[in-house]
Amino acid sequence: MSQYPIILIPGEIQRVKSAKPPEPIFTEPLPQQPGVEPQKLNTTVIAVEATVATVPSVAIVSQGGTVPGFLLFLAAAGAIAGHAWHQITTYPQRKQKHDREVVTYPKKVEIYEKKKRQHYEEVKATQSPERVAEFRYKLLLEVLSQTVPHDGNGSGARRGQAETLFGNHLNRYFPGKIHKGLTLKIPDFEHPYTPDFAYIEEGLNLHIDIEIDEPYVYRTGSPTHFAGAWKDSKRNNFFTNKGWIVIRFSEEQIVRWPQSCCKAIAQIIAQVTEDNSILNQFASFPELQPMKQWTEFEATQMATSSYRNKYCK
Repeated sequence: MSQYPIILIPGEIQRVKSAKPPEPIFTEPLPQQPGVEPQKLNTTVIAVEATVATVPSVAIVSQGGTVPGFLLFLAAAGAIAGHAWHQITTYPQRKQKHDREVVTYPKKVEIYEKKKRQHYEEVKATQSPERVAEFRYKLLLEVLSQTVPHDGNGSGARRGQAETLFGNHLNRYFPGKIHKGLTLKIPDFEHPYTPDFAYIEEGLNLHIDIEIDEPYVYRTGSPTHFAGAWKDSKRNNFFTNKGWIVIRFSEEQIVRWPQSCCKAIAQIIAQVTEDNSILNQFASFPELQPMKQWTEFEATQMATSSYRNKYCK
């Protein structure tokens, strides 16, 4: 069951809270250990090559091709001799190269380990609280820049006494940031949506739709804003899809505990922006206690008992 205040934060804004800067990639290759010490003449390889050359030659001779078999053997023997001579003549260079690799390998490992430690420090630096906060702030600005603002401000929606009094509190604690009468057009519909109150932080392009929910229409007693009401869900989705945060209070909450409701708004702002400057002024006010959202049946009962008269004087 839902509880007031109902707080809906667009997914893109929520993901900013857990985002972290990308870590630099370590690209330094691991030094290769020197191979086995080279031999002046690799007799094992020579023996294998001789065997490989002899077998087809013998096979050809056994088939009656004496001359072709003999010529093949001579060619193979020449190639093997050339390979052996190449091993002998290049041995000094191969030995020198191997010795150099043996000598330089520890230094290469030392350089590798140093670069690895440097990379670790770079990764550590990118994930420091300061760098993470800076990264998230930039990302938040990018996300909020996509927020769709209002497209009018001429709404003539009527306001009750409770909303008017709460508006005074909002203007006191959030001066210059509370707006009334704003409109957002609904596609293929004649009438626009009008937030009860809109909190707008111009510098961040942060928009919050602040709604006051009554359990029933005062004049008719018709249930409204009950749990699962499709009109409210449709409206909530409309605003969050445009990048707005939605905060719904019950009417009773804003009448009985207006300062605590304002504190709840400041807490959401602090949570999103990671800036407590607005929240600090509410240190002496108690936390807003949650209130269960009513069902349609409960709203009908509340209308029958004139429940709103208990807190709306």
